[in-house]
Amino acid sequence: MKRLKKLLGCTIVAALTGIATTLCVPAVFAEEAKKAEDWNLSHEDLEEQALIDVTNGDVLGVRAKDGAWEFHLYTTDGYIEMTNGELVWVFGYTHAKDSFENVGEIKTKEEAERLLEPVKVPSDPLHLFVGEKARIVLHNTGMHHAAEHSGINHVAHTIHFHGLDLAPAVDGVPSLPVDPVLEHKSFTYEITPQHEGSFMGHCHVDSFNHILAGMYFPIIIHQDRTKTAYGYKYDRDYTLFVSELSSTANEQLQESGVVHGIQDWKADYFLINGRTYTDNLFHPRSVVNDPRSRIVAYEDETVLIRFMAIGADHVFAFHPHGYHMEVIALDGRKLKSTYEKDTLCIASGERTDVLVRIPRFASQRKCLSCNLGAGVTIMHDHNLRGMVSTGKYPMGALTIFDVRAKVKAAKPDEPLVKEGKPYNPLEH
Repeated sequence: MKRLKKLLGCTIVAALTGIATTLCVPAVFAEEAKKAEDWNLSHEDLEEQALIDVTNGDVLGVRAKDGAWEFHLYTTDGYIEMTNGELVWVFGYTHAKDSFENVGEIKTKEEAERLLEPVKVPSDPLHLFVGEKARIVLHNTGMHHAAEHSGINHVAHTIHFHGLDLAPAVDGVPSLPVDPVLEHKSFTYEITPQHEGSFMGHCHVDSFNHILAGMYFPIIIHQDRTKTAYGYKYDRDYTLFVSELSSTANEQLQESGVVHGIQDWKADYFLINGRTYTDNLFHPRSVVNDPRSRIVAYEDETVLIRFMAIGADHVFAFHPHGYHMEVIALDGRKLKSTYEKDTLCIASGERTDVLVRIPRFASQRKCLSCNLGAGVTIMHDHNLRGMVSTGKYPMGALTIFDVRAKVKAAKPDEPLVKEGKPYNPLEH
């Protein structure tokens, strides 16, 4: 109504003076244009915030001029620190500092350290969207920390998009029909996801050695910009990528390029998102101090956990204390009927998506089996070999649920009243 009065007022003045039209109408249109501009900015801000929420603030691809999501992945090597202080040499995929932008060809260790993020195991996730084109460019930078005459130098790499139904040209299997990416060369994979779900990427050249040395990462495909998965709503989500690692085999690759007695390959680390648990809860490299792996939730929330596994022969068997998990999808496909598990087996290459519903008063419950404090319970590999790394227990695939109250918790000596009767949540 105010806009209408303003326009009518300008029209009357214009009729009386004959000149006000040129003064007032442009001012009105300028104001409307400014409001339209403000609305567009707000719309873009909302879109950006939705992306941040649904991807947990992870690094996103760059929007190319044609609207495609563009990712530049670089292969390189480096070291990761374990909770016992050991530095283990690994090689894998990385990207530019704080982005997936193209930083050109990388030839030296100094260029890699200056322009690229340090290598991680697993590498950072790729977030894709159903029906939205993705362009993933693989750059092979070579090895920068291997011995000079090691056979691992100058090796080729690919990306296999594990679980995605793709044409052979972008499937990442070397020479079927596309040759692998040689050192200081690049190759572009173009895909348009058709299904939401949990997937993974890994190298398919000399798969046993390259994958187990660290060449793998999660791929999360979202249906849209909302916190839903396979039609189920959730409040928080975590991706737990579990794997095994042999520091001995990696050292042999680094020194000579050959793993001696590959049939005798044996893991000495069992990892969740590249880390192990340790009884020193303050250790900065422990699983429990990793925001990607420590499952923080609030009462009455639903938590989505995407389990992914890769390894030689270990089958992880995850068991949460205090909760059952509702299995909603296997290998990136929604189940027609869900089912509940308290011990979930997952082998190499598999992905299992589950919902954990956090009940009221969970923040006040104490886990008698772990005694870590109210609201804290553990989830660990019940294939108990996975709880031991370098001969030490507990030092392996174990994390915690850290459940917090949305409101001030009731004191134990001040029981709540439920259905007209005193109710102490600490006793239930």
